[in-house]
Amino acid sequence: MMHGDSKNLRYPDHRTRVGLARRERTRARLLEAALPVFAKHGADAAIIDSIIRQAGVARGTFYNYFQTNEELFVAVAQEVSNELIRVVDPIASRQDSPAGRIACGVILVLGLAQSYRLLAEFVVRGGHAAVAVGTLATEVIPRDIAAAIAAGECAVDDPVLAFDLILGPVLSAFHTIISQPLDVGYPRALAAAILRSLGINAVMARGLAGRDFGEIVVPEGSILRCGRSLGAAS
Repeated sequence: MMHGDSKNLRYPDHRTRVGLARRERTRARLLEAALPVFAKHGADAAIIDSIIRQAGVARGTFYNYFQTNEELFVAVAQEVSNELIRVVDPIASRQDSPAGRIACGVILVLGLAQSYRLLAEFVVRGGHAAVAVGTLATEVIPRDIAAAIAAGECAVDDPVLAFDLILGPVLSAFHTIISQPLDVGYPRALAAAILRSLGINAVMARGLAGRDFGEIVVPEGSILRCGRSLGAAS
């Protein structure tokens, strides 16, 4: 009897786990469907019908997860930002200085934008809001800025100004990436220029930006892999 009761007690937990996993899969499918549509039409377009069609879900299912365009956009932006951190930060964290981490992060993020054009399109269409809500902007960049200031590597002692000197050129570079062919050395040249704007001398800036950071691997199932072009978006 106790054995049977034990099974019955475990059964609701199993059903709950299955239900949560199904819910997470549906949410992920909505985010993956939304990314190319936002990338093509921007954050302010009325695109819920397109998302429902792309994801292949009922309208009621969509509204179980998101109530507005804005809510969906924020969720996509957070997922993109957090995925960038999952891919980039383990490599950047191996650098032996905060300035090295900044250079590494800039170079790898721009490399991803070149390889996954949809990422660049999303950021360009979404503007500052496309990156401002995730951990990339709220935790990781400020963390490395604070460490660089504390280590005496960064001559700009205002963290807000330092943040703008990093993020502004990167956002501009995303636009450049989708608008014209770029020299292979562009990401490293930009990273070195950003470091110099922070007060790091030219020799050190070029040295940090010229390091071999190794291969970057985007895992299967990543939202960054949901498309390399906008051809499927409507």
